[in-house]
Amino acid sequence: MDSSRFFHGITLISRMFVGALFVVSGLIKSNDALGFMYKLEEYFEPGALNLEAWSPYALEIAVFVCIAEVLLGIALLVGALPKLTSLLTLVMMVFFTWLTWYTATCDPFGTKMITDALGENIQIANQCVLECGCFGNAIPLTAYQSFLKDLFLLVFVIPITIAAFRNKIELNDSRTAVIIYTGALVMTFLFSYFMLDWNFPILYLVFLLLAASAVRRRIDHPKVEWMMAIAVMIVAGLIQYKTLTHLPLKDYRAYAVGENIIENRMSADELGLDAPAYATEYTFKILETGLDTVILSSDWLVMQKAPSFKTTYEVVSYKGPEVKIRDGYEPRIMDLIMENADGDDLTDAVLSKKGYTFFHVSKDLEAAVADGAPAQEAFNALAKDALAAGFDFYGLSNAGTEYNASFAEDYSTPYGFLSCDQIELKIIIRSNPGLVLMKDGVVVEKWAWRDVPTFSDLELQ
Repeated sequence: MDSSRFFHGITLISRMFVGALFVVSGLIKSNDALGFMYKLEEYFEPGALNLEAWSPYALEIAVFVCIAEVLLGIALLVGALPKLTSLLTLVMMVFFTWLTWYTATCDPFGTKMITDALGENIQIANQCVLECGCFGNAIPLTAYQSFLKDLFLLVFVIPITIAAFRNKIELNDSRTAVIIYTGALVMTFLFSYFMLDWNFPILYLVFLLLAASAVRRRIDHPKVEWMMAIAVMIVAGLIQYKTLTHLPLKDYRAYAVGENIIENRMSADELGLDAPAYATEYTFKILETGLDTVILSSDWLVMQKAPSFKTTYEVVSYKGPEVKIRDGYEPRIMDLIMENADGDDLTDAVLSKKGYTFFHVSKDLEAAVADGAPAQEAFNALAKDALAAGFDFYGLSNAGTEYNASFAEDYSTPYGFLSCDQIELKIIIRSNPGLVLMKDGVVVEKWAWRDVPTFSDLELQ
């Protein structure tokens, strides 16, 4: 095999792999664009990238990135606008590789200088983003794992870029289309089956390829590639609209339908499992050489008992970072606390109740009723019928006791509110407000505020 044919084969495989992965990655972000928005807001914090001016546009940026990733993935697969596509893909990958490197190397004990609103330089603590959100909650990756993933992916983007600028890529002919589409669908199937437990990405890829191919077959125009892009954007945009106006198509969080919230809050000891082990890095000076060395607190407990320890080492600092020395089970839910007006924690009591329990969940009550509370009448009607039938109904918000009480009075809610952490409320449901139905501590169903059912629709036993 000559070098040109070998490079052509490498380019085809790279287009299959990168294109399919971009489409799947874009879909996962689109599926939970609000979650991706929350992740971007973390990056925009002063202690992170210090881009607070971008925070009001976090959702728009999230949607743009989602659609752009899908669009580039399909363009790589169909061979559309090869130079522009490969260049944008390379730029995106270089940026995300830098971002994941920045995240992976962030020192949680370090500080940084920023310029405040008054134009003065101030020193603040680093705010490290623990996960990049590349695959959302579907595949949680550490910052270092994300960095390695991007480096690996960048290797496949480089031959695509070289081939594009050598004019070796163009709109697929029939043979190339069969090879690339088949390979991409097989890769998507394997990824979806083994990593995502979700078959929709395969169907999503088929719809996108059909949209692009239909335009190409039916339109003979010099700008046909741009028209194909518009068709792909329409399909991707419809899915994005669906997930933003209702709920994610697939929920990977610990509050998903079917999840047992009681079990997800249990510790490793309660479940009879091994918990992770942590140790603190202590700094000691080696007296013989004068050099500093790091000793883990777990090792220090044993080493200090040796008679020669005090003559060998001299303590420098006990204030080092904490590191994990053994993996183990950690509760999937650690910060769920429901407090009443008196500050009493009712979480266990509420979750352990037998039968059905409804929750009106709002991460921001004021924003939820900003447009005249279009859903509050539906919540009230459902609550009245549910309470009359003997079921429990609670409101969960991050507002203070006084605002909760005034809200209940102003909107005549037949149920009271419990206070909960805002971050946890965002995780529970991606809608403000939203409705969650549980039975015996297990999530039965969830609805966005646009979809709140009537009590008769539920037919609860």
